[in-house]
Amino acid sequence: MQRMPILAFAAVGLGSVGTPATAAPMCPALRWTTLGTAGGPVPTADRAEPSNLLIAGDQQILVDTGDGTVNQLAKLGMDMRLIRTVFISHLHLDHSGGLGAVIGLRWMNQFPGQLTVYGPPGTKQLVDGIVASMAPPARIGFGLGALPPAPAGSVRVVELADGQSVALDGGATVKVAANSHFDHDGKADAANLSFSYRFTLGGRSITYTGDTGPSAAVTRLANGSDMLVSEVIDLDRLLAEIRQRRVDASAEMLASMQKHLSTHHLLPADIGTLAAQAKVGRVVLTHYAIPGTLGESEPVLRGDIARSFTGPVDLARDLSSFDLGCK
Repeated sequence: MQRMPILAFAAVGLGSVGTPATAAPMCPALRWTTLGTAGGPVPTADRAEPSNLLIAGDQQILVDTGDGTVNQLAKLGMDMRLIRTVFISHLHLDHSGGLGAVIGLRWMNQFPGQLTVYGPPGTKQLVDGIVASMAPPARIGFGLGALPPAPAGSVRVVELADGQSVALDGGATVKVAANSHFDHDGKADAANLSFSYRFTLGGRSITYTGDTGPSAAVTRLANGSDMLVSEVIDLDRLLAEIRQRRVDASAEMLASMQKHLSTHHLLPADIGTLAAQAKVGRVVLTHYAIPGTLGESEPVLRGDIARSFTGPVDLARDLSSFDLGCK
């Protein structure tokens, strides 16, 4: 029998994400919103690129910042002044393409405080490039008289290591685990890391896979989590769509792509195994590497996960919210 945590869980309305209710001191809010649920890097008409908003107590934390992140926050009515923390799982552009707007718009509006960006090695180089691109508007100014402060002062970077823990203001902690997204023939790429994160507050926890293939490290990270937020791929449908769309692709390219998609991402059966072995409370699917609408794939996703995991499974949409109440 799948262990289920005793917690209050609800998919809440969008308005409540922008203006969270005041939590009792002994039970700070812990709420996850899937801002964008596409599996990149191909833009889609109905889903934004991967990004998430975590509300942990009085902290508003972005977890990945795919293209369109700031627009999705605006749809929630979220005040950008409240965003002080960002976690990037890995340095593929579908997960970081919106970071420039997060950094730049906070700076142009001269919002108080400093934005802290956490991520794998290479994140500082990425952010330094974003800051460098802001040199022309810094030189021009905003038509308000004096030139604005240098953009570099508005953001700092903390590059993380596998196994590291981060303590955030308000009591939340974040545990880091390197996953298998960048592995080569089953061997880790020491020079390039892709991270999964576990966010914990008030005895409750959410594990976010980011992009990964099957990984014992992610299973250990997720052990006992109340909620597992996982990427998912419908490999057969996606490969069929790629063959139809990329008529220019060689047989070698297609074979390489099939190997990458099947080993560096999670099939529904992989998610079921992960969730069952880690004894998580529930699964939330996002980052759909699935062409078109979800309707055709949903029975396959649910059926393959259910082979191993008997707990609740939610298929998130853009701007879906999941609230973990008190145990």
